[in-house]
Amino acid sequence: MSAIGESKRYRAYYDRLLDDWIERFVMREEPVMLTEAELDLEHHPAHEFNPARRVHAWIRYPSQAYLVQANATAWTSTAIRIWFFEPKVRIHREGWVWRSAVTPTPPNEQ
Repeated sequence: MSAIGESKRYRAYYDRLLDDWIERFVMREEPVMLTEAELDLEHHPAHEFNPARRVHAWIRYPSQAYLVQANATAWTSTAIRIWFFEPKVRIHREGWVWRSAVTPTPPNEQ
């Protein structure tokens, strides 16, 4: 017997939604950032942006890429370190991407 206000149909629907959300959260893809070997900081030293600059950056994941708004915090001759918010999992991330994956944010968007 169901409790007052409880529906088996709704319960199954929301159970399925919760299961889907848990699977997406647990099995989510991690962004693919540059490795230490790709950065080669010994030959391409990093320089800090002070203050950080607003940019658009392409973030790679194993199955796709996303254009995100980010803050550029450092740069080398080949790469830029960015800090961005990942809305699907509600966390901030930081990592290095190729310099060609980043464009400055237009002044009207800052």
